[in-house]
Order: sequence, then structure tokens, then C-alpha cells
Amino acid sequence: MPKVRINLYELMAKRNIRTIGEVAEKAGLSTKTISAIFNNKTQRIDFDTISKLCHVLGCEIDELLIFEKEVAR
Repeated sequence: MPKVRINLYELMAKRNIRTIGEVAEKAGLSTKTISAIFNNKTQRIDFDTISKLCHVLGCEIDELLIFEKEVAR
């Protein structure tokens, strides 16, 4: 089954953002929310959250959310 991966770690590294606390503060989101996203422990993300993350990270949605297609066996 195809899967959506959240590219938060890589985008933070590119922008020299070192902590999830920094992302949370800049985005106006809780550290708990960012931690869950960062650690791929979330099943759903609000459009508002996606928008805030893209704004803080200076990225487009397709850079934040990566659609991983199923590999044929």
C-alpha cells in the first residue's frame, strides 16, 4: 500500500533548525504535535498544521509530504 512520509527532519536540517521546540514555537504549535509528526507517530495532520509547517520551513506541500509508491515485487 502506498504511504505518505513526512519530510520534517530533512527540511529542518536544510534550514539549520535544530530542535522541534524551535519549529513548534515558530509555527505556533505544541511541541507534542511537532514531536509526533517528527517521529512519524501521527496518522492525520490538519491543513492548518501543514500550512504553518510549510510557512516556517519555507517549503511547498510536496516537499513536506512525500508520497512513497509501493515497490512492485
